[in-house]
Amino acid sequence: MTILIWGTTFISTKVLLRDFTPLQILFTRFMIGYLALWAVCPKLTKIRRKKEELYFLAAGLCGVTLYFLME
Repeated sequence: MTILIWGTTFISTKVLLRDFTPLQILFTRFMIGYLALWAVCPKLTKIRRKKEELYFLAAGLCGVTLYFLME
């Protein structure tokens, strides 16, 4: 199932680039992922340390951006 989903992302991105900008696709994918994760676990977690939260923010931003640029 994972291979099927990952394999279709390349094809779907190629098709979506005909009508959308890369930034619009990135934002839409982010929102779909956020809503899916929120549906699984809708409760909020406490922030332990702001520095730790900044690391997670940077990791997520770099991970999503680098993945999309490499794709």
